Amino acid sequence: MSNKKNIGATFILLLTAAIWGSSFVFQKYAVEQLSASFIVAGRFTVAGILLMLVTAKKWKTIDRGCLWGGFLAGVTMSLAQVLQTLAMGLGTSPGKSAFLTGTYCVMVPFFSWFFQKERPKKNHLLSAVICLAGIGLISLNGGGGLMLGDGVTLLCSVVYALNIIAIAVYAQGRDSIVFTMVQICTAALCAWISIPFTGGMPESISVEAAGSILYLALFCTALCLSLQTIGLKHVNATVATVLLSLESVFGVLFSILLYHEEVTARMGIGFAVVFAAVLISQIERTPEKDTVS
Repeated sequence: MSNKKNIGATFILLLTAAIWGSSFVFQKYAVEQLSASFIVAGRFTVAGILLMLVTAKKWKTIDRGCLWGGFLAGVTMSLAQVLQTLAMGLGTSPGKSAFLTGTYCVMVPFFSWFFQKERPKKNHLLSAVICLAGIGLISLNGGGGLMLGDGVTLLCSVVYALNIIAIAVYAQGRDSIVFTMVQICTAALCAWISIPFTGGMPESISVEAAGSILYLALFCTALCLSLQTIGLKHVNATVATVLLSLESVFGVLFSILLYHEEVTARMGIGFAVVFAAVLISQIERTPEKDTVS
């Protein structure tokens, strides 16, 4: 592997993390005018159509396992995205959402233990304890209770962990972009089905809200999935995971710059603790990250 390719791929993965980090702010902007389900439906419909065009010549490789696995991954992806967006409508800030969502990295080893019989290592147990402490610093209010929006975001991270397990089980040996296309299209369909039960169709859509959905679809979904695929070809998977986990750090930075979020000292410490837990959870582990924020 040439040094230039390694440097270029590292930059690509950092760019991917940065774009994903910005997605939390645009989700926040959109949910101020539209329902969570409509935002997810619009985002994944546009991305799904693009991926269908890109993968059209490879559709013959789609088998029953790809359809079933893509369906499970799509359902969990859709539910996670709806919960994440809904939580922002309940008051969770983009920065807090970025770090609380990222705790799925800590949860994956324990779900893997249940579904794939892969026993968690000591670093996974340590990261779980550290992560709980960080969540407490970020989310517990003065009375000791958990903020409703933050609780919904944590539920979202649980579903994201299940999404990772579905991908790990069914994407093996299959074309990653084709599998992702099935996942994204399923996620879009699930979101459209849920719209009547979560506020219905909007009577009108402002230019700002439409722009936010297009940004999420074109950049945070279609472009980032492509950049991630390119970057992972030239960077060690463990290093790549650490680079992509910087999404949560960029999420806070964009929230401060674009949404003017105020980060207290306690929240800042909590962010650092959660990020440390995520890094510790990645020691001696090389997962595939095929999700979007």
